[in-house]
Amino acid sequence: MSALRLQWKLVLAVLVFGSLTASGSAWAQTDEWSFLATPQLWFTHIEKNGFVAPSFGSAATLIRNSSGEITDANPFGARNSEPVDWGYPQWGIQLAAQKGRLTLAGAFQRVDFETRTDIISVHPTPFSSFLCQQLGPSCVNDIQPGQLLGQERLSSQRMDVDFAASYLFPDIVPGALDLSIGVGVKAIYAEATRKAENLSPALAFQSFFVPLALSPGTSGLYAVCSKDDLSNCRFKDNVHTTDWFYGLTIPTNMTVHLSGDGKWLLPLSITPFLGAETRNDHDVVYRLKQVSPTTTKADRLDGTTFAHGVTADVTLRYLITDALSVYAGGRVQYIKGHEQFLAYGPIVGMSVRFGGGR
Repeated sequence: MSALRLQWKLVLAVLVFGSLTASGSAWAQTDEWSFLATPQLWFTHIEKNGFVAPSFGSAATLIRNSSGEITDANPFGARNSEPVDWGYPQWGIQLAAQKGRLTLAGAFQRVDFETRTDIISVHPTPFSSFLCQQLGPSCVNDIQPGQLLGQERLSSQRMDVDFAASYLFPDIVPGALDLSIGVGVKAIYAEATRKAENLSPALAFQSFFVPLALSPGTSGLYAVCSKDDLSNCRFKDNVHTTDWFYGLTIPTNMTVHLSGDGKWLLPLSITPFLGAETRNDHDVVYRLKQVSPTTTKADRLDGTTFAHGVTADVTLRYLITDALSVYAGGRVQYIKGHEQFLAYGPIVGMSVRFGGGR
């Protein structure tokens, strides 16, 4: 809660500072450089967290019978992945330089958020070991198909940096519609920590006893294996992921003039993204491939892959003065790399223009 209050205070401080320093000329094109500061707040609902492996890590679940045969390599699944809170404040600021129809802009954004996923059993009786049987009916009953075994909490942080150049085509429809289009680059850095909690007796047993047998001196539900044959695994109760998205953007903006005096505007912004994602799970294995009754191999879910996506904004903007405007609306963002990221929510902000020689 204190971090949430701090982010709101930072956003408000930027807004107040921008309003106090407002000076200069109007939004009209000029032959001299003018500058624009646009702080904003996007209250994001994280529908899909695409910066991490999709479900609970199952590499620790090497279920063996008394003969040492692996009876199940992936007995656990996931369902009902959702944000812990409905929305999280993603604050940011854009700084732009304009001359005539040309705009050069850079932007920065940051958000911290948490998602939670139910851990379930997907096989009838993956636990056949003697120790689990000694725990009694509670352990055996917990592992029926679809049974809730606990939750996994993911704490994520994300930072975006954008740079773009765009060119304005005014009066596509005279007095009613302007269009601008450009090209830019975008980079997203995200990191996440995942930890299992509220474990059932069966999963608590798995977390403690199986790692002791496979890697003495360790415990936890996540297997960290630098070799694909799982010959050197160690176990942890929380793990870390780092992720980069990077590529080209095509920022496109259409602005509808809603009033004759030009004070009420309806901008529609669509920014496609094409690039790549490089995710590092730091040797954590989230999925296994069984190649024989007694042998499994790691099926890695990280590395570099093609990525694409789009960000779309619809806002209502009001020009208070020649140098100051405010806006509110909504944003949706979709990105697909290794996994899908989907977020949406309301966005508010203001723009302050200064310079321009007037």
